[in-house]
Amino acid sequence: MPPARAAAEALVGKLLCNKYRVVQLLGSGGVGHVYLADRAARPHDAAASRVAVKVLRAELRDDPLLVARFEREADAASRVRHPNVLRVEALERDGDAPCFAMELLLGLDLADTLTFARSLVPSRAVRIAADVAAGLEAAHRAGVIHRDVKPENVFLVHAADGREIVKLLDFGFAFIEGQGALLPRVVGTPEYMAPEQAQGAPAAPAADVYSLGIVLYEMLAGRVPFQGPYPAIAEQHGREPAPPMHRLHPGLLISRELDAVVRRALVKDPRGRFPSMAELRQALLATPEASAGAPLAAQGDAAAAPAPGIGHWGTKP
Repeated sequence: MPPARAAAEALVGKLLCNKYRVVQLLGSGGVGHVYLADRAARPHDAAASRVAVKVLRAELRDDPLLVARFEREADAASRVRHPNVLRVEALERDGDAPCFAMELLLGLDLADTLTFARSLVPSRAVRIAADVAAGLEAAHRAGVIHRDVKPENVFLVHAADGREIVKLLDFGFAFIEGQGALLPRVVGTPEYMAPEQAQGAPAAPAADVYSLGIVLYEMLAGRVPFQGPYPAIAEQHGREPAPPMHRLHPGLLISRELDAVVRRALVKDPRGRFPSMAELRQALLATPEASAGAPLAAQGDAAAAPAPGIGHWGTKP
């Protein structure tokens, strides 16, 4: 077993922050390890007390930038309480190891879903985007700008009653109103980054509007409008209009209203976009696709997705 894996596995069975008994390692990434854990305070009801706990990797605890990003993720996400945002608890410390607990989810993230399905039925894409917009609106009201809206950070929960519940994840790049700039001015993922965000402009909700527009475009067209190396891709976002979606997905059938929503979300000048997530959501819900949703089991893209597994815990390590 590799040393890093062995070090992560060593926490299994241990008590973190005097309250979380580690059950198993769910996964490891570049920043942290995520564990399935039980709240030690409620051993009589283990199922109800199960959470996911994220712990910063030991070898990164002397890196101030990565520590700041880890702490920012917990701080930003714990400020937002909304059904479409992953519930995260306040940051805690176990010695010199920062960690935080979050709700345990079962399902797939949107990136994995698109890997299997390529594009989604428009009614499903509209519903997912509207739910993400609702979560982002709550974040913006709390003074939090996400700055990294992308399919990897949208989780599709498979509820026991068959519903698909959308959860927004990973506030590691978030801007928090009233706090200093702990992270570089230019953060995010180039394929989903608003032009002004790539230029280092101050964080604003309009950048999240653009990023969600790109996610919606990808759900419908089967790929993002611009691909390639950075910074060339940032220059495309800044000067080139997105290709018509039917050019990338010739079989796509959507209403003029939905096409107009996507195009307005992707206006280069942030002043020309939807002024808020609430208005973007209202525009989505006013499209014909919003009232044409079929049960998920009847939609073609749902059949292409694999069954959920315990390995999907609702956040990226």
